[in-house]
Amino acid sequence: ESSLQAVLHQSVFLSAMSPQPGRDLSLCWEQHRKLLPGVARVHAEAVQHWSVQQVSDFIESLPGCEEQAKQFRDEQIDGRAFLLLTQRDIIRIMSIKLGPALKIYNSILMFKHAEDKSQSHTEDNSQSNIQDSST
Repeated sequence: ESSLQAVLHQSVFLSAMSPQPGRDLSLCWEQHRKLLPGVARVHAEAVQHWSVQQVSDFIESLPGCEEQAKQFRDEQIDGRAFLLLTQRDIIRIMSIKLGPALKIYNSILMFKHAEDKSQSHTEDNSQSNIQDSST
């Protein structure tokens, strides 16, 4: 139970300070993915091409964030801008309440984490292919 508390503490307090989740937080991301099922297997590469309407539709799909979708449309936040948002931007500049802000920001981090994981998996495979071909 104390490790779960540590993971939750890191996800809430350290995520605001770090633009990229640490590799040691993978347990946390797996737990968050279950809480935000619409985020699973979507990579930042795909998100950066989203239109303002697609970002708004995604925000609307998050539980408890339906009201914030209009604000994302009004602010003309497309996929690239969405991925650049920080937790501070969402809470202070957009004045979104903490609950929805955490869901939105954690979805951004999970998009980035999914892409990082995918890239490291691809790099691992290419390294093993190089080693296989050299033997």
